[in-house]
Amino acid sequence: MTLQKTFLSILLGIPLLAACSWSDWQSVIAPAPTATPTATPTVTPTPIPLAARVNGEGIPLSEFEHEIARFEQAQDYLGNDLDALGDYRRFVLQSMIEERVAAQAASAMGRTILDEQVDSVLADSLQARGGDSGFEAWLDENFYTREEFREAIRRQLLVQSATDAIAAQVPDTAEQVHARHILVGNLDLANSLREQILAGKNFGELAFAFSQDFSTSVRGGDLGWFPRGVLTVTEVEEAAFSLPIGQTSQVIQSRIGYHVLQTLEREAARSLSSSALETLRRRAVEAWLAQQMQTAQVEIFI
Repeated sequence: MTLQKTFLSILLGIPLLAACSWSDWQSVIAPAPTATPTATPTVTPTPIPLAARVNGEGIPLSEFEHEIARFEQAQDYLGNDLDALGDYRRFVLQSMIEERVAAQAASAMGRTILDEQVDSVLADSLQARGGDSGFEAWLDENFYTREEFREAIRRQLLVQSATDAIAAQVPDTAEQVHARHILVGNLDLANSLREQILAGKNFGELAFAFSQDFSTSVRGGDLGWFPRGVLTVTEVEEAAFSLPIGQTSQVIQSRIGYHVLQTLEREAARSLSSSALETLRRRAVEAWLAQQMQTAQVEIFI
């Protein structure tokens, strides 16, 4: 019998033992009493120390400390100075809370992970580390108990199942515009460039000469085709979708500077590029998680 099967058999045995009361077992293993026994004091189990509780589900303090140890180990491997990372313990706890919230939301969506799926991942881990002994050594080195690792796998598979379903709902076509812009850091310069464009100067040549967006200036300021929700500068995106084709915008101020924009083309339903589709899927998942976090009841004890 493999260690994995032994472990599962122990887990499966627990509910059977728990279903029998002490009096049931006493009647089997002890003779009938000759006198009325003294009442046994009730023993209250010592509660497991928690780092946090998420919608009633506890995050054990020991699990949190193990996650901290793994984080510190990874940063040491990468050569990062822990002192420069600030309050990384809170960052780690926040990540654990978000994972719990996501897993709970996935379960509420009806997503389930079968034991066979978890077993398959465990089997791959065992094989990758040369069997039981190598796997146990890896668990020790990475501050996992086998049960913690198994539950971590289950949560990750559950969250992945939900996020895959959410990402799949993003259509692969969308309304898109083709636009170009010039970015500068000075309002007077932006106004001057806009006036030159209106007077007939070549937009692309001015973008090449003056734009501080070096990723697009070499292409005459061309932003390419994009749907809503892709550009990091929302002011530019909103203007691009509201401008008539070929019209030069007013100077647009954003957190990174001043923009002059032209919308060149528009299509109501255009196939998304792979990068745009990936961005929209990621943002759909982020929005889903943010919504779940807004309604989650989180208690932090550390």
